[in-house]
Amino acid sequence: MKQRLTALKAAAEAARKTDAYRAEGASIQFTEELVARLKASGLTRTALAEKIGASPAYVTKILRGDTNFTLDSMVKIANALGCDLLIRLQPTVSATKSTRHSSVTYRDSAPLTNLALNDETRQETI
Repeated sequence: MKQRLTALKAAAEAARKTDAYRAEGASIQFTEELVARLKASGLTRTALAEKIGASPAYVTKILRGDTNFTLDSMVKIANALGCDLLIRLQPTVSATKSTRHSSVTYRDSAPLTNLALNDETRQETI
């Protein structure tokens, strides 16, 4: 039993180092911020879809994580919400310094993507 647990932990750690895992983490983070901005703005999924020139079903797919979205889509969404889309490269820190948020482990407290309402209310949290 202990060997299986050790093997499982090793497999999970190896998965965390893959590009796919990190891309999924960035996608989840963007989606979580999108949900928060929608709630804060009072904008509906349908209204957001209209603003970005997409169907409400597409917005629902994004919110469910059922579709890949492009950088262009992310910019359109940010603009529709009156936000800036910021993407930065953050040096990776060791796994022992990881920050746990929800069910996703981020390598640093600084987000990979950050939607800000404007320059005065720029947020650096997750």
